[in-house]
Amino acid sequence: MSAPEPAVIDRRYSKTRLPDLLELTKPRITSLVLLTTLVGFYMGSRSGVNVLLLFHTIVGTGLVASGASALNEYLERDERELDARMIRTRNRPLPDGRLLPGEALIFSAVISIAGVAYLLYFVNALTAALGAATLVGYILVYTPLKTRTALCTLIGAFPGAAPPVMGWTAARG
Repeated sequence: MSAPEPAVIDRRYSKTRLPDLLELTKPRITSLVLLTTLVGFYMGSRSGVNVLLLFHTIVGTGLVASGASALNEYLERDERELDARMIRTRNRPLPDGRLLPGEALIFSAVISIAGVAYLLYFVNALTAALGAATLVGYILVYTPLKTRTALCTLIGAFPGAAPPVMGWTAARG
């Protein structure tokens, strides 16, 4: 009886996944989303800023935005392998093989759902509904249209404009 052969592991895949999962969330874009959310919250605050509510708004919105970015990368992984061929995107975790598509899908779905649930529980239903609508619009409308029409920019303006509105609705209750 012979010993079983050891599994072959891709060196790129065997590294720690935490930095790659973080990269999926597009932290620079998410930070800009959070900045506009903060501005909307400030503008919607009537008599001073409720710091605890602002914290909850930022956490929930950050999870939704991060999940949307990660889902976007998951959905675009097979789009005629564009991400793997483009200089700007070829070193992302999915095209580079550092993450498996299933891992990216589970991670992005969990943080997206967690973000909407967090907003619902800690902020309010309207802000959570706006977060869910933004997520759905970005993933199911804007992302598929990016490679098909220039009108995607117009359509993408709606999810792009939602974070300050979410901040405002969070502050106003």
